[in-house]
Amino acid sequence: MRRKIKSVFIILSIAIVIFASATIFLLRKVQSTFNHQNAIDDLLTHNVAPKTEFVSFGNYFIHTKYIGDLSLPKVLFIHGSPGYWFDFKKVFVDAELRKQFCLISFDRPGYGKTSVPAMGILANQARVAATVLEHYTQKHENIIVLGHSFGGAVLEQVLIDYPDKIKHAIYVAPCLSPKYQEAKWYNVLAAGGIPQRILPHELKNSNKEMMDLSECLIKNEPHISAIDVPTTYIQGKKDVLVPSQTLDYYQNYHRNINSILLDDLDHFVPWSRPDLIIETIKNVNQITN
Repeated sequence: MRRKIKSVFIILSIAIVIFASATIFLLRKVQSTFNHQNAIDDLLTHNVAPKTEFVSFGNYFIHTKYIGDLSLPKVLFIHGSPGYWFDFKKVFVDAELRKQFCLISFDRPGYGKTSVPAMGILANQARVAATVLEHYTQKHENIIVLGHSFGGAVLEQVLIDYPDKIKHAIYVAPCLSPKYQEAKWYNVLAAGGIPQRILPHELKNSNKEMMDLSECLIKNEPHISAIDVPTTYIQGKKDVLVPSQTLDYYQNYHRNINSILLDDLDHFVPWSRPDLIIETIKNVNQITN
């Protein structure tokens, strides 16, 4: 019996090491291509020069970027998990969009240059997003807010807790179903002692968010039907991270939404179909004006 337990322990330990090593390798490879300075350099080649503002949040600060004239209608972008403000850079380079809107993005807690520690509870994430909204808007101004992936879950919480600042919500492949966002085996594995010692902080922070997500979404269910902010929902049937059935789930609670369900759309819409996001922003602005 002891030998069997020892064998299982050894196999599990090896699996943890392999999983952690592969994850670190992939993250480092992504970081070598997608990092803050590379994003800035790439945007500058398109004559896009983001401006930086650090927004106070208690004893911490939120790293934000804005592109364009602050007197124009505004769009706030909320990235996924893990992610950074520049995940939407393929959207930011659209010249026509920049003529019509001021584009705002920020590093969520636990990512990039934001000093706010990682947060697992959506209500706390919403407080951060609402602080950014408050910073960039006038007293009676409301704006378009777009959330991708985990950023969609944050957007749902903002719609519940701080709806007055949003004139139109855009979900892009959002993590909204408690059933499909339950912690996976690899989340449980990554939350253990050994992975926590060796995983990069972005992955540890992302895992913290995902471990708490399903429970937070369940708590939101009684409040979703009360959302009256006009909402657009973009989802693809080729999404392997957020099942397209999430849209069916959400429509059971929030029926007053315009849905865009595409057969050939994957999860990584800001990179694979920025044109879809751009056109959606333009269209919803015409509807809400």
